[in-house]
Parts: sequence; structure tokens; C-alpha cells
Amino acid sequence: MRTERNRDASWNVWMTRDEYAEIPRNAHSDLAEVAIRLMGDCGLRVAEVLDVTPGDISRRSGGRSWKLEVVAGKDTSGEYDQGKHRETWLPRDLEARINRLVQDGVDDSEPVVDRSKRTVQNWVERACKRAAVETGDDDYRRVSTHDLRRCWAHHLLVEEGVSPRIVMALGGWDSYDAIEPYLAAPTEENINDSMSAVDL
Repeated sequence: MRTERNRDASWNVWMTRDEYAEIPRNAHSDLAEVAIRLMGDCGLRVAEVLDVTPGDISRRSGGRSWKLEVVAGKDTSGEYDQGKHRETWLPRDLEARINRLVQDGVDDSEPVVDRSKRTVQNWVERACKRAAVETGDDDYRRVSTHDLRRCWAHHLLVEEGVSPRIVMALGGWDSYDAIEPYLAAPTEENINDSMSAVDL
């Protein structure tokens, strides 16, 4: 795990996918795990997590994967009164977990995570404290909800080599400049994998 201190004394935390996986694994409830994974596996902002309803989930045209419509995303361009609409990738196992949660009577238009933004932030803090104890890595105590989105974007862009345009569409960014910070230094594993294929 790599950390960077900001001028305002906050931290940016860069995690591998294995390091990230400790956080939802240490969530105290199924609902907290779903909220954490919506940020870390789908790239949602914490406020967007609160707007997810069962009706926002549907199968992709191929029929084997799922998508999540984000209906109230942050609009940094000033073009949209109600925020931008986008579709992001929803892992199959996360769709199944959400489906199990909502079988207990959540209507298609009701939020899956019917809590406050602060509650979701507390869930992340709580899971990270547990992860710190379990792994012995105190950097988990510095992880914020935005670090989960950062981890998702960095994983796709740097570790998986997904096109920046695709990541921009999935994450709701309007410009390359907005995602450039997520293109931080690649991991040692990524360097080794990439350079082993180069004939020098």
C-alpha cells in the first residue's frame, strides 16, 4: 500500500486489489459490504451509492454481465441540472448479493443503501480499522471512501490496461485531465509483466 499526504493533511491511499479486498471482507454487515463494493468495484462516489435502486440494475446486451445506471452522478461540467446519467459495470457476484438483500421487500425504486452519507463513511472507517488489525497494516486507517474509487480507477487503467475513454465513461469523468491523477506510478507487478514481453 502506498500513501501520499496532501497539503490539507488528508491522505491519498493507493491499494492493490488484494489490499482493497480486505476492506469489504471486514465489513460488519452485508449492507455495509455492498456499499463498500459499489465504490471499490463499480467506481461510485459515496453520494451515488445512496441513489442506487434495484431498478437501476439490468443485464447488458450480451446477457452474461450486468450494468448499473448511475442516475444522480456529480456533474463537474455544469451542463446538467440533475447530474449526469451513466452506466457502469456491475460484477456478477455483487449483483447477486444486492439481489439477496432486496428480496426482503425493497421496491425497485427504493434505495438499496437507505442510509446517510456519513453512515457509509463510518462503515468504511470501521471496516478499515478491522482490516488494519487483521493485516497489521496501519495504512488502512487512512483509507477514505474516495480511495475506494481511486483504487477502482487505478486498477482498471494501470493494472488491467483498460482504455482511459472506457474508464471515463464508466466513472463519469468528462476529460482526460480528470482521470490523469489515477494514472499514478504502476505497480511492481505491472512493470514486470509489461517489460517481460518487451524484446530489448
